[in-house]
Amino acid sequence: MTVSQPRLAPGDALLMVDVQNDFLPGGHLAVSEGDAVIPILNRYLDYFSRKGLPILATRDWHPANHCSFKNQGGPWPEHCVAQTSGAEFPAALNLPESAQIISKATHPDQDAYSGFQGTDLDSLLKSREIRQLFIGGLATDYCVLNTVKDALKLGYTVYLLQDAVRAVNLSPDDGKKALQEMKDLDCRLCNINDLQPRATPSAALYTDLYQLTMMQGYFDQNMNDPAVFEFYVRELPPGRGFLLNAGLEQVLDYLEDLRVASQDLEWMRDCGFFSKNFVDSLKGFRFTGDVHAMPEGTVFFPNEPILRVTAPLPQAQLVETRIINLLQFQVMIASKAARIVLAAPGKTFMDFGLRRSHSIEAGLFAARASYIAGFTGTATIPAGALWDIPLFGTMAHSFILAHDDETQAFENFARSHPENVVFLLDTYDTENAAHKVVDLAPRLKKEGINIRGVRLDSGDLQNHARKVRKILNAGGLDEVKIFASGDLDENKVRDFESCKTPIDGYGIGTRLATSADAPMLNCAYKLQEYAGRPRRKRSEGKSTLPGCKQVYRNFSADHKMTGDTLALDKEDMVGEPLIEAVMRQGKRCRPAVSLGEIRERTAQELNRLPEPLRSLQQDSPYPVEISNTLKKLAESLDRNLEPPQTKS
Repeated sequence: MTVSQPRLAPGDALLMVDVQNDFLPGGHLAVSEGDAVIPILNRYLDYFSRKGLPILATRDWHPANHCSFKNQGGPWPEHCVAQTSGAEFPAALNLPESAQIISKATHPDQDAYSGFQGTDLDSLLKSREIRQLFIGGLATDYCVLNTVKDALKLGYTVYLLQDAVRAVNLSPDDGKKALQEMKDLDCRLCNINDLQPRATPSAALYTDLYQLTMMQGYFDQNMNDPAVFEFYVRELPPGRGFLLNAGLEQVLDYLEDLRVASQDLEWMRDCGFFSKNFVDSLKGFRFTGDVHAMPEGTVFFPNEPILRVTAPLPQAQLVETRIINLLQFQVMIASKAARIVLAAPGKTFMDFGLRRSHSIEAGLFAARASYIAGFTGTATIPAGALWDIPLFGTMAHSFILAHDDETQAFENFARSHPENVVFLLDTYDTENAAHKVVDLAPRLKKEGINIRGVRLDSGDLQNHARKVRKILNAGGLDEVKIFASGDLDENKVRDFESCKTPIDGYGIGTRLATSADAPMLNCAYKLQEYAGRPRRKRSEGKSTLPGCKQVYRNFSADHKMTGDTLALDKEDMVGEPLIEAVMRQGKRCRPAVSLGEIRERTAQELNRLPEPLRSLQQDSPYPVEISNTLKKLAESLDRNLEPPQTKS
């Protein structure tokens, strides 16, 4: 039986059992440490009250001649006599006025430990459609035990508030025996922290369950030798000729800061999947391995590792999920953004994708990855705050619609943002709005306000752009730029450019931040070596090349890329090696690389692409050869794994 983590919902109720003065220290039938449950129960009371869930409280309400009293031949001293202070709830208990009180053991000739015995508790609960009871209180081994047993018999799901019960313990182990009896009857256990929002897991638990289950297997077998894992992409998405490495800095941040926090250990102990010894072994966990990688902004191709982790096997296993999560997304977005930049060299590109991204983190990383690839900036504010990425923003249609007059809306916006005046033209009539901008411009200019641009967001953008350009030029606003947005991607941008559409810049949103035409990469993080021996997976369609590897790149006389060779790390090959050490023993080899440096590297890489790779449609793949030594190693491992031949 493990501690449960219930989610409170309609149909749940809190039932407190006999928390009365006579059961507290100084009372006639004091329960040891009975007063310790009061502050805990108050937290339960507050939580259920805030959720608007029913609260009920049972109480012993004995007549003075009750059969359970010693002076009547019973086992107990006189206690909880109706209408006396001993029968009252303690003043420190924050029982709300809305709580329903259930009086039990009210007949002089009948004792009743259970809150259901001789009361209308069951019918009251059923009338309120209660299905799940959370029960705590005093006398675990008597009143609580019998109330729980009856509740289970009556078909309720029962959670025992194990931090808010105390036992009488006439015999030393009565409380423990009662607890075990309730668990055996399928009573579930919970604590106050199970009802509260649990402490946020640290990055160590940003992983899949199977990483941790494998780690326990390694722990049980003492498998802690060095392992080598490599991250690579198996194949290019349709239409792509190359990919762009991005996300490495976030991976290094993650690895350098990786800890297993106390709240992680607490959850792992309670969740029921892991042994105590394994969980205890993770206390003080740190990543102590080495990392080799291609620098961010490097162009790469299928089956070329862009990151290699060398660490004790459990460490290298744990980090798989987060590494894939961080690298796949930014590689995907950076590669998409690079295609957009190549479709219109020299134009302004702005990332408008946050609102349509799949999460805040995704939108933030999309802004970073697109800036690396050559975008001019982003509308995502935290990207500016975190990384100094230039911020761009104009206005939405709602600003225009909130005014009774479109010209007045333009004028008000200009005065609020005199250094960044870009008007949105298509709320009502695009060309008519352009004429209004021409008429407004002289008035604003007298105030020292210059109109920087206008934005088109809907309709036939090519047609509108041509008409608006003529209107602006005729009005003497040749310097005003035209920006376009609205469901754009590299194909639409290419079409605009091929027709020489007078658009100066583009805001790219949904199709960039989701990489709409290629929203995932067939990527992998696979074991290539363990305990000094190369390893090779041979699964159909997913086979791997063994050992630590390096990528060597060759160039033509005019510095264009001509081909890569994938080889073992120790081979001496012709070409520029792309993979370098970036982390040793869990610490970076150098300070974090600035986005400006990464952006500059990316620009150089895109300039070195051969012309076919710069187009949006790929006719032939870029050549990537596998070295003979690497091929022979793979063949050798295959031979050693071949099953013995049987004689016919």
